[in-house]
Amino acid sequence: MYQFNRELTARGVEWNPSSLYFVLEAWDYPGASSATDWNFRTGIIDEDQIEEWLDQTGEFSMPIAPAGVGPAHGGIRLLACNYTLFKKASVRMSRGTFELVESRFHLHPATLHSLEVAGGTFSRHFGSGTDGDWTSIILKVPQKFEIGNHMLSLTHHTNSRWTTALLAGESIVEALPHAQHTAPEALGRLSPCAIIREYLTRSPRLWNYPLTLPCIILTDHLRRAQSYSARDLTQSVMSIEEQLGVTRVGRRGNGPISRSVRGIMGTEGRPVQRTHAEHLTVEINTQVTRVRFTSASPMWNHEASVMIIGLAREFSRLMGQVPNSDDEIIGLLEHNINIARSLEDHVLGLQKRLELQLNVLYSFVAQTDNRMNARLAATAGRDSTSMKILAFITTIFLPGTFVATLFSMNMFNWEDQGSDRTVSSKFWIYWAVAAPLTVMTLGGWGLWWNFEKHRYDEHLESTVKRAGEVNPPPWWQRLLRVRETSRPEKYDVPTVIPVDVQGNARQRVRAERPERRASRTR
Repeated sequence: MYQFNRELTARGVEWNPSSLYFVLEAWDYPGASSATDWNFRTGIIDEDQIEEWLDQTGEFSMPIAPAGVGPAHGGIRLLACNYTLFKKASVRMSRGTFELVESRFHLHPATLHSLEVAGGTFSRHFGSGTDGDWTSIILKVPQKFEIGNHMLSLTHHTNSRWTTALLAGESIVEALPHAQHTAPEALGRLSPCAIIREYLTRSPRLWNYPLTLPCIILTDHLRRAQSYSARDLTQSVMSIEEQLGVTRVGRRGNGPISRSVRGIMGTEGRPVQRTHAEHLTVEINTQVTRVRFTSASPMWNHEASVMIIGLAREFSRLMGQVPNSDDEIIGLLEHNINIARSLEDHVLGLQKRLELQLNVLYSFVAQTDNRMNARLAATAGRDSTSMKILAFITTIFLPGTFVATLFSMNMFNWEDQGSDRTVSSKFWIYWAVAAPLTVMTLGGWGLWWNFEKHRYDEHLESTVKRAGEVNPPPWWQRLLRVRETSRPEKYDVPTVIPVDVQGNARQRVRAERPERRASRTR
């Protein structure tokens, strides 16, 4: 089954041979307490040298140990290559070379399929052959560019105590030439290959232990996840909180509210800008997605550490490993589990904080829309008032207009037959009356309009201020509630009447007064 699944996976993998491969070899000699040239070596090779390195021939022959040291009791052989997982898995190695490494290192057939798991996976497998029993372990970390994307597949041979491993990851080989003799405080920024090299040079007595490499990978992955969560993610969340300005705790609780935040909250009378709201919406949703992807890393690390601890205890019971080695590995992994749990809670807290900020942003936008609707309603009210005033003025002048029109009809003769003048000498009376009346009308309308505009503005401000207030119920509702609380027997109580419709049992609730039910029973 594994072989067929592996064959299907190999057809979908993109094979791109590279010119750089990292190799590491460590020989566990009795009494050796430090890494030297004859028990530890690393280097960069190309694809043409891989077979020679696997066979330990030529320039890759086993170094000669000093006289009297004795034979090696196991050790580690590690080959690392680059690989990416975007649209499909792309291994920077030819298929023939990969199958050669897989065969010589006795890697489990599930190795290739694990490279396609973006969410991370881990497994352990047991078996036996002509060379004795063996244990295979696969660790594929969840894909997160800021944390890491690599896979470790190893096989530990119980009789020889040799561990052969393949490490594939994204850009883990190119960074090695710049990672020589690195200080411990800078290890979190280095390639997993450099991390493994630094750990192994500091712990020679764990070179023949089967769980050394898994423990290093889990510890390094947890450190990367913790650094990314505590720095990048937390700072991004705090930046969003500062822009919205509603979260004021800790050291940020005493600072002044920025001008932009006061504008968003409406304390300066300005509505929230649509462009700013759209920018914050994109930023918050982006950070929520990053947080959710990150949350898989501590959870995976926690579960994988539990599996490795179980293997350590099983190895200690069945294989008689060195007690000090078991205690050191188990102690480190138990410490990692506690950190992973704390990191899970921290990432979950970041996600809840971002969801809260998103709700606050939606609330701000809704408040802005409500204020805009209130202004539109006030404007419509002012327009309606203006039309009413114009209608009122028209009504006032309508009788006069009607009279003037009526008297101008032919049935009335206002002409002076004894004079030749076309215009009456008293025509000035019309202008003396019409002009002041027109001015007084327009002035009165202007004063009335200013008064109405001021009244509507005050009404709008009071409406906005009362938008968040809860008005108490009227006195008669409060009195009725007090009476219902003090004497509940006089008020309606529900009665359940069973009704059977088409064989289905249903219930109908009807309220009746106690005295009405009593009269029915009598």
